[in-house]
Amino acid sequence: MEEAAPTDETPAAKGKFPAVSLPWNVSSFFSEQVAEAPEDITDITSSEAALEKLRKNDERTRDMTVAEYATWSEYRHASLTYRKAKRFREWCGLGVIAENKPNDDVMDILGFLTSEMVQSLTAEALKVQAQELAYLDGQVGAERVQKRQRGLFSELEGARKPVELRHVRMAFQRLQGRPKKSRALLNGTRLAWTSGLKLL
Repeated sequence: MEEAAPTDETPAAKGKFPAVSLPWNVSSFFSEQVAEAPEDITDITSSEAALEKLRKNDERTRDMTVAEYATWSEYRHASLTYRKAKRFREWCGLGVIAENKPNDDVMDILGFLTSEMVQSLTAEALKVQAQELAYLDGQVGAERVQKRQRGLFSELEGARKPVELRHVRMAFQRLQGRPKKSRALLNGTRLAWTSGLKLL
């Protein structure tokens, strides 16, 4: 038996066609062409978003110890849907929306969106907590100096206070708020302010 010769009709070769310049296209009026295909714009915006995410992660991990970085890396790669898919499905309310079992891709996308929401909510909650602590330190600075005497059950000196529920709720309210640039146009009007739920 004779083996068939390999063909050039691979999926990559089928998908790309040469660009044809027609005389009635606006691009044919110019001697130099700029490649601005929708795929190029999507690639640029996605790479900018990826670089911004890498910058944020670099800032987060800059002052971490080796043990803290190992823990952070482990948690960053943790999946919300891998081991506890049933609990995650109940938490998302997928059983309420549809009774069919979503495939793995849908669960991965939901897990990714959930982790992004949790990250942005936690970052905003940390900002709220930092503002609150700065306010309290300025307001009650003299009283805190007197309370610095160490006792058996006093807080550790370098320990950071955990984020509380009120910080998370305030962060959620801030993330749901209208941006200042669109709010300024409504000043002095009696228009009702309605907005949808913002997830990211």
